[in-house]
Amino acid sequence: MQWKKFPAAREDYYSMLDFVMEEAEKAGVPDNRQIYLELGFEEAAANIINYAYSENQSGEIFIRAYREAEHFFIELKDSGEPFNPLMIEKADEKPTDLESAKVGGLGISFMRRIFDEMTYHFGRDGELFCNHLKLGMKLSENKEGL
Repeated sequence: MQWKKFPAAREDYYSMLDFVMEEAEKAGVPDNRQIYLELGFEEAAANIINYAYSENQSGEIFIRAYREAEHFFIELKDSGEPFNPLMIEKADEKPTDLESAKVGGLGISFMRRIFDEMTYHFGRDGELFCNHLKLGMKLSENKEGL
């Protein structure tokens, strides 16, 4: 369960995704769950890439992915601006169409439907302060109709 470091840049997203999906395959994530895993990971990684660091600041994302019992976990750490996605108000229902959806937070709401476990911590990690997001997906659960 080693951390892997990536530049927090759009052009490096597919390297991150390949790493996570390779680990998911090794961990035995069922094929019908992998698309949801990919979509949820994309939302988390895109938020870091697009918002954690200022335009003039280069940053990094540390990722690890692993199976523990009947869950597959993805952990992401960055030293960008503190942002707790769990503080975004939980949407109780899906919007009927895009025009009626509130701006902001829709991706976080989507992540809540994909991942059974989401934890966030901001604090010291060695010499740095960092955001630490942990996402867990129960492998046996069917998530049809997200």
